[in-house]
Amino acid sequence: MLSLITPTLNRTAEPERLLTSLDSQSYQDFEVLLVDQNSDDRLAALLQRYSRLKVRRLRSDRGLSLGRNVGIRASRGEIIAFPDDDCWYPRELLAAVTNWFEVHPEFDALFTSGRTEDDRIMASKWGPGACRCTIKNVWHCTISFTAFIRRRVIDAVGFFDENIGVGSPSRYQSGEEMDYFIRILKLGFRMWHDPSLVVYHPELQSLERFQRIAQSYSLGVGYVLRIHGYSWWYLSEFLARSLGGAVISLGKGDSARARAYIQRAAGHLQGYMFGPRELERLSGSSTQTKSSI
Repeated sequence: MLSLITPTLNRTAEPERLLTSLDSQSYQDFEVLLVDQNSDDRLAALLQRYSRLKVRRLRSDRGLSLGRNVGIRASRGEIIAFPDDDCWYPRELLAAVTNWFEVHPEFDALFTSGRTEDDRIMASKWGPGACRCTIKNVWHCTISFTAFIRRRVIDAVGFFDENIGVGSPSRYQSGEEMDYFIRILKLGFRMWHDPSLVVYHPELQSLERFQRIAQSYSLGVGYVLRIHGYSWWYLSEFLARSLGGAVISLGKGDSARARAYIQRAAGHLQGYMFGPRELERLSGSSTQTKSSI
């Protein structure tokens, strides 16, 4: 059985599309753990319409990492996935994923590609193709809503760091998923990226979104690079892409996008330099989640 863990907040149409895609799956041996972080009861009517599905509605305070951890504790499946509440699955995906794990017992986690509704690649946009994920390429072949992970891995790695990620109490509003996947690799588990399998997700590249998240998301990236021992040289690749994007945007007369790229570069640098100390103060003890299930 698969366990699909989905925190949700302030949405109804998007979770409905996800549940519709799950209702039509050719493979039906799965449970949905919908972690409701709304202060109202907006999901009640929606869940009644999908009573055929094995949906368990859980409650948690706000925070993506917190919600996923609530779902992990309640999950029963041998394969765990973390679909966003606004993504959706093609009809044969879960059948293909289940078959893949049966054929490949030597691997512990699988990552698909992420594509937009018009089938454009969005994650990982700079992906290396079908390959084994390593410490060096993990930034380019993994993203949480495309992940499928064996239970034994979850049991060994534990929980997401609740001090980082969207909705966390810190200003580091990303990085929790990369931290988690790097921890998997450091424990010696094997992960594979197969871009021929697809999870669909809305486009994420709007200028408005980029301006809104440029610094808060890049802080988390810089922090995770630092705590996992990535060198300044590796960080420089992130800085070069951001600064290069700023130059190209200025060349096109797009000063708003150029400013967002510069903010992103500044966030990467600041998170790398100051993140561990700042988050250690926030947690009071440790910058990483070391709980076991």
